[in-house]
Amino acid sequence: MTKMPGRMCRFYKNGKCLYEEKLNPGYNRQWRCTVLKGLEGEYDKLLRQADNFHLDEHAFSEFWEQRIEEYLKSAVVCRKMVPHDEEGLPFCAALHKEICLFEQPECGGVCNHFKPRNK
Repeated sequence: MTKMPGRMCRFYKNGKCLYEEKLNPGYNRQWRCTVLKGLEGEYDKLLRQADNFHLDEHAFSEFWEQRIEEYLKSAVVCRKMVPHDEEGLPFCAALHKEICLFEQPECGGVCNHFKPRNK
């Protein structure tokens, strides 16, 4: 006997089950997007540098834009990202809020956690 597909479940997203993430958002840090985690680290590093060198807001924003561009063009970017936006910068279709859908468990079909989508 095969299960009914879970496509109409509120925890379903692109073939993945988001039940555990909805239950405890952010609890499993392994599911977070590696690119976003890296950018957060770069931002924190730039904040410390800006504080040490007494940079104003304008200089900080210019440095930040440059860091983002360099970071996204570097080899650090995960293999799941593809060039997609207008500027040719990487875009990730697997990003859902702050989690990577590729890291989520597969949806096995209608299960005990099935809840119909809100309309």
